[in-house]
Amino acid sequence: MAINISIVKKIIFATLALACFVAISELILGISGFDSYVQNRFFIVNRALDYPEVFLRDKKLFWKLKPNQTVTSKFFQEHTYRINSDGLRNKELAKEKTKPRIIALGNSCTFGWGIDYDLIYTRRLEQILDKHYEIINAGVPGYSSFQGQVYFESELVKLKADYVLILFGWNDHWAAANGIADKDQQLPSEFIINIQNVLSNFHLYRAIKKALLSSIESDINSLFDRDDPIYRVSVTDFEKNIKSICRAARNNHAIPVLITAPIPSLENYYPPGSRSGLHRYHEYYNQAIRKIAKQDSVLFVDAALEFDNYPNLYDDASLDPIHFNSKGHEILAQLIAAQITASSLD
Repeated sequence: MAINISIVKKIIFATLALACFVAISELILGISGFDSYVQNRFFIVNRALDYPEVFLRDKKLFWKLKPNQTVTSKFFQEHTYRINSDGLRNKELAKEKTKPRIIALGNSCTFGWGIDYDLIYTRRLEQILDKHYEIINAGVPGYSSFQGQVYFESELVKLKADYVLILFGWNDHWAAANGIADKDQQLPSEFIINIQNVLSNFHLYRAIKKALLSSIESDINSLFDRDDPIYRVSVTDFEKNIKSICRAARNNHAIPVLITAPIPSLENYYPPGSRSGLHRYHEYYNQAIRKIAKQDSVLFVDAALEFDNYPNLYDDASLDPIHFNSKGHEILAQLIAAQITASSLD
């Protein structure tokens, strides 16, 4: 069969032209500092997932930290973080377990949002316990208890922890993307996700995506019913997820430690007479933690209650009521250390 030289030339020319177009577009968009992100506070559809310098998309977990890098990102408000080869904000893990291990499972509070590495509560805890434990920070920004359960049971159990610190709540009671709770989210196939992870590194892909999403996406205030919103994880499902993590920890010879998620007290951080629906709903999740700890006899740190005794654990509670400062991390480490020390003496 004869090869049509003319057609071959056209294919080669078209391929080269496309490659040149992509290369020039990448150069122009890169130099211009084009902002390719569509801001949206609903985390599953949050364009923060499209910060390829920070996250990889994941079929089971929705997203995970991109491993083996030191990254400065707009997502992190220009802070710089080191992520190890296991995708953790942690020093490299020992190949063999040589001392008891403590895994800290949680969200951006455990990750140490805005906190220098050596001041995160996991590092403080390691110092307080005099380095008798290897402490692993497995906190991932944005994670709910649903993701924490999947993460622990599918990936972290292999680390053979002796204690598992469990701190969730904040992301669980954010409104669900498009009214779909975490447990009901349907992601594309692994093949499609892998393609998205590759394409997300290209400015042109992100620019086209922004243009398309901006033209079809509803205003963020219309994405859920404010009278009866659906949350990423309901209180009932939150309890199920936390109990599942505790059960998986015990089944793998680890001791779970439940921690309530602190929130700045209205008395210490806000004007007199302040009211807050956020505080009220957040308390439902902390009450769930307290109930599980009591019913199932789980080691327990009531950080939310203890933090109310301090006036200086948040730098700007009105701007960020979620992330406590380095002093808060120090206090939390002390509270956890007291529980672990007491349990080890039993």
